[in-house]
Amino acid sequence: MFIAEGLDPDPRLEEIAAAARSEVVPRERLEAMARGNHQGVAAELKPREFWTLKALLATGPRLLLALDGVQDPQNLGAILRSAEAAGVEGVILPERRSAPVTAAVVKASSGASEHLRICRVSGLPSAISEVKRAGLWCVALDPTGDQLPWDFDLTQAVCAVVGGEEGVHRLTRQRCDARLRLPMQGRVESLNASAAAAILLYEVVRQRQVNLASPAERGR
Repeated sequence: MFIAEGLDPDPRLEEIAAAARSEVVPRERLEAMARGNHQGVAAELKPREFWTLKALLATGPRLLLALDGVQDPQNLGAILRSAEAAGVEGVILPERRSAPVTAAVVKASSGASEHLRICRVSGLPSAISEVKRAGLWCVALDPTGDQLPWDFDLTQAVCAVVGGEEGVHRLTRQRCDARLRLPMQGRVESLNASAAAAILLYEVVRQRQVNLASPAERGR
C-alpha cells in the first residue's frame, strides 16, 4: 500500500497501514502510479489468478453468471458490481469476444470484481454443457424468450447467461435450459446488458428470500 504524504489523520488510513505492508510516499509518486486518479492511497497487487471451470464447479455454487460477448469495459464492470452485490458465486467469461478484466473494468465495478471468482473458458457453449452436468439450470436472457423471469423457478441452482450488444449467441442459447425475456413496455426493444443482468440477478435474490420467509411473512 502507498499512502500520500500530508494526509490528515484518518482511522481508515490507520486500518490500512495495520492490515498490509504500507509506505508513505510523496504525492507526486502516487499521482504517477495512479495516473492522477486517487484519494491519497494506492495499492500494488499481484496479477489476478483466474479460476478453472472445474475448480469453480467443485465449490458447489448455486448462482453463477456467464457473460456472452460483453465487450464494453464499462458494461462488464457494472455487471460484475451487480453480480457481487447479488451474491453470485462465480462469473464465467469466454476468452474471445469478451472485454478483458482490466483496470478500467475493476474501476467500473468499484472494486467488486476483486471479490468475485472469475473463470475464463475457451468456448462458452461447451462450458454451459459442463455447468449443466454439474446440476445447475442454465437460463439465457433473450428478447424472444418464452418465459418471464418471475415465472421460472430461480430458487434452484442456476447459471444466468447474459449477452452483450448482440445478445446471447445462437449456439450458447441453444445449450441453455430456458430462455427468459424481460417485458418491454416502452418503445425501445432491449435494455443495456448491465441493467438486464441486474434485473435478472435480483429476481433470483427476490425469489430466494421469499422462499426462505415464513408463510406469515409471505402473506404480508
